[in-house]
Amino acid sequence: MGFALGAALLLALAGGEIALNSSRDPKVTIGGHDEVYYYRRATKEDALQLGEALKATGFFNGRGTNVLLWEGGGPTTVSFVVADGAWDHPSAISNFTEIGRRIAHSVGGFPIQVHLIDSGRAIRKKMTVGKATIGNKDILYYFGTATAANAQALGQALQSAGYFADRGFTVALLKGEGTVISFVVQEGSWDNPDVAATLDRLVRQVAVSAGGLPIELRLLNRDMEIKKEFAVR
Repeated sequence: MGFALGAALLLALAGGEIALNSSRDPKVTIGGHDEVYYYRRATKEDALQLGEALKATGFFNGRGTNVLLWEGGGPTTVSFVVADGAWDHPSAISNFTEIGRRIAHSVGGFPIQVHLIDSGRAIRKKMTVGKATIGNKDILYYFGTATAANAQALGQALQSAGYFADRGFTVALLKGEGTVISFVVQEGSWDNPDVAATLDRLVRQVAVSAGGLPIELRLLNRDMEIKKEFAVR
């Protein structure tokens, strides 16, 4: 499955070939042009697995993109070398944390850190990509500056509201582009005004647990692609 969230945007953010001045650093090349550099306890095999995961998302597609993998001494970190100023793009957190969600399995699972860095390796933005199980079956992802504690608070509020009831529902909390709460819904239901109205009321009910209004409400398909979004004020 290719990466369908903001593919054109990601092409612009990633830029072209970016000189890292790292000719002696360990790296693997994926598809002839894209590269994963790896450090600390990360191995060549780890880098290859990450590279193949990035290729599967469509992010690695032969543009000469550079990614850095750090394992050990803290949380696993995947750093994306991006074009100047790309870290301030209004959709940067949404797009790169979703990439992080899709590749986390290839680097040992959640949580991971996703960094956006410049060509000199200076960290320009730090983001968390985490996953919490609420009850036995419901999933709450947390992205950006959201924490595990934030996820638990929202998860408990969704339980109290009756939305999380071990039915295998998936919700995502993102902080850093304001506050965003996203719901994975059944195919086509994002066009049903009753569904939107119900989730609008739910978000208002649980808003305090997420820091209060305003909150951006997003309806996602099963691949967690945005199908509808609107502000709840």
